[in-house]
Amino acid sequence: MRCTTWIGLIALGVAVTICPAFAGESGETDSTTELEQITVSAERTETLSKDVVTAETIQAPGVSGSVLDALGNEAGIQMRRSSLSGGDGSKLRLRGFDETRLRITKDGVPLNRDGSYGNGPIDWSILSPENVEQIEIYRGAGPAKFGNTLGGVVNIVTRKPTEDPETVARTAYGSHDTWDSSVAHSWKVGKVGWAFSAGHFESDGYLRNNTMDRDNFSAILTFDLPAGWQIGGGMDYSDKENGNPVYNQPDSPYYDSGEPDADEKELGGPGIGSRLLDGALAWGDGTLTEDENRSLTAFIEKTMDAGRLRLDYRLWNQDRTETYYAADTGKKIYERETEAEDDNWSLQAAFECKIRDHHIEAGGETRRYGWGDQEINYIDPSYFSGAIYSPYFTFVREGFEGQPDLMAYHALYLQDTWTLMPALILEFGLRQEWFRADGVDPDAFGFQWQAEPTDMSEDHLDPRLAVTYHPWEAASVTARFGITHRYPTSPEYFWWYLNNGTGYFNTDFNSEEARQYELAYAQTIGKTASFTIRGYYYDIDDYISSTTISGIGSVYYNIGKVKIKGLETGISVNLPYGLRAWANFTWQEGDKSNDPYDIDNELSNQLPDFPETLFNAGIDYTYEKLRLRCWLNYVSDRDHLGDDGLETLGAYTLVNATAAYRLISTQKLTLDLEFGAENIFDEDYEEEEGYPMPGAMVIAGVRIEF
Repeated sequence: MRCTTWIGLIALGVAVTICPAFAGESGETDSTTELEQITVSAERTETLSKDVVTAETIQAPGVSGSVLDALGNEAGIQMRRSSLSGGDGSKLRLRGFDETRLRITKDGVPLNRDGSYGNGPIDWSILSPENVEQIEIYRGAGPAKFGNTLGGVVNIVTRKPTEDPETVARTAYGSHDTWDSSVAHSWKVGKVGWAFSAGHFESDGYLRNNTMDRDNFSAILTFDLPAGWQIGGGMDYSDKENGNPVYNQPDSPYYDSGEPDADEKELGGPGIGSRLLDGALAWGDGTLTEDENRSLTAFIEKTMDAGRLRLDYRLWNQDRTETYYAADTGKKIYERETEAEDDNWSLQAAFECKIRDHHIEAGGETRRYGWGDQEINYIDPSYFSGAIYSPYFTFVREGFEGQPDLMAYHALYLQDTWTLMPALILEFGLRQEWFRADGVDPDAFGFQWQAEPTDMSEDHLDPRLAVTYHPWEAASVTARFGITHRYPTSPEYFWWYLNNGTGYFNTDFNSEEARQYELAYAQTIGKTASFTIRGYYYDIDDYISSTTISGIGSVYYNIGKVKIKGLETGISVNLPYGLRAWANFTWQEGDKSNDPYDIDNELSNQLPDFPETLFNAGIDYTYEKLRLRCWLNYVSDRDHLGDDGLETLGAYTLVNATAAYRLISTQKLTLDLEFGAENIFDEDYEEEEGYPMPGAMVIAGVRIEF
């Protein structure tokens, strides 16, 4: 082992050893309540930039049926979707960073997956809004327990067992023949607790053939044991069927003027469109992708008078079936089955305790992941070009051989939050990371190459520093610095490895290293108003980017230098007569240099699809049994390189509203009527080039709680 490895192991061992000696242990049930007063989240509220999206916002009716709807009003958040409820991945961006550069967690456990075969890094379909209590957004360089992220952390806090039984059921119907129904229940009887939710969502969608039919289920079971121990386990399951958006432009012989003009979208991978004789025109209505996602979790936790120890394990799988139907005859031309996520797993441990004025955190995590097999069930060669018989595209006829356990990520961390005086808090943390990607078996590609197999192995020791000062009551100034690394995902590594092995664009490939700086000021004025302003700067080496080359496919490479800077402001004011006004504004700028695929600098050093300004504002109204919210979202122009050179997506402004009226309210039962309206003024806009988003939409339903 290297010296840094021993430093991390020794530091973790010392922390775990000395904390109980200072803090002591207790098996009393009251210790749980006492712990809540010193947990990291309670103390971090004053130091780490954090926004909380409440259950009321998350569970408001929306046409997409996704928890993503609730995030669109937060500073620095950008959505980049080809459809509201579609199955494509990487929809969320924070400070310009996509989901591969964010850490998405559920109750602190990472949800980021392998992402191979066109999956995307996050499966949002397993999250039912009725099962979510709140969403926490941490931005930028946080404490050392957060790793492999540049933009920040989005933590989804789910429903837990409750002392009294709670049941919530809702159903809603809206535009595009959308139905969204769900039920959630929680209870704790003695030492046994449980919580579960189930939902069904279906919609005709907006784009041609972009239908959605989805079922999901989540459950957790907990057991209280003596001496402050608790164990538990849970599962998440989703089964969804998505229609692949069909190419519907005026130059298509199958053009339907009654449907929006849009490009095609393959929801699985690798794409086959370029191997078809008629390309995107070959497949049409009825083409669909079916996904089944399964996740199992288990934990054990020990609470003490001034600390806590917890171990979490997660195992996940995904099976996918893609079926393509011909645009001219409607007959099946292609079908394949994919084990997109094959027994991938993660394990993480977290320990924290209070020692006088120090809040100590220590822990670690390990992840093993890769991809499973892909099998071709049916192919009609008459629709495909001769390229499928070349050794480079054998996968179209024969599929891929799985590469499970190809990649490994391990980390240890130690963090101290020291309250030096009531007005001054210091933070210092270290995170040691190890990353390894093994050589890919040439059989995975279906052909051999002359280049020698290679692998990728890196380890880094990253520091995190922060100072928080309270100059006066209810005000804080925080300066934060951190170094963080973001490692290649499986798709990035796979395609780089393929191109490297075949000699095409044979470049080195490295992890991203970011130096992050942030300065934040926050002020609250009693219960009347709150104000925040944050400035940030990222200096990133070896930023991983990609492009698509005709006849080659995806090409991944490092951009030498990327710099991102921005300013976020937010204000909220409670007004008379049950009114609350709020707004936030984001200015951001991304510059790049030494981009080997933009050597002509067509993007003028700008990052692609990167809006310079984002603005959200709204007003909430509460009066007795009525709740109203009306808001707008503004996104400025975005530039990117398309097939015809530099292209610009226009700016857009959306106006939306939700309302709820409590029709029945008793001690044991409440019944609410709910209503939502999106894009009220029918704005024409695109979040992703080639895929127009819906115009004005409405949805209405009922919600019952008992």
